[in-house]
Amino acid sequence: MTFSYHRSVAPMVWALFGLAVLEMLAVHLVVSLKWPVLAWPLTILTFVSLVWLVGWIRSFARLPHRLEGDVLVLHMGSLRKVELRLDQIAGIRRDWPAGTLGAPDVRKLVPVAHPNRIIEVAEGAIAGKRRRLAIRLDDPAPFDAAMAQRGIAVSG
Repeated sequence: MTFSYHRSVAPMVWALFGLAVLEMLAVHLVVSLKWPVLAWPLTILTFVSLVWLVGWIRSFARLPHRLEGDVLVLHMGSLRKVELRLDQIAGIRRDWPAGTLGAPDVRKLVPVAHPNRIIEVAEGAIAGKRRRLAIRLDDPAPFDAAMAQRGIAVSG
């Protein structure tokens, strides 16, 4: 069972891509006037970065969050992947107090967009001090239903 997040995340990252293209053009112009020898290597490096960014954006649709048996696989595109057994999930929240997303125990798996679920994880389930994972879902209702069907409380 898959749960997409690309429709709510990709447009914002495409906007970032557009800004990066503008930045590349401006920096190339300034650097080529002042230090012509550095202009092309810098442009090539920026171009490679833009190609990587396009691949990352496309990976949002290719790598949705998945529920495979008793394992929930969460992605932030090709950049980050977290696997949780369902027995490691203490609960899921729809709402949370202001300031929660900046707390040191929250790991955001949502680039640029605002998460719509926080998964509370049992202590020791994931490495480090993180005990909550913030995720984004395009359509949270099927996710909530799948979790509730497996006995995981979705509150808030």
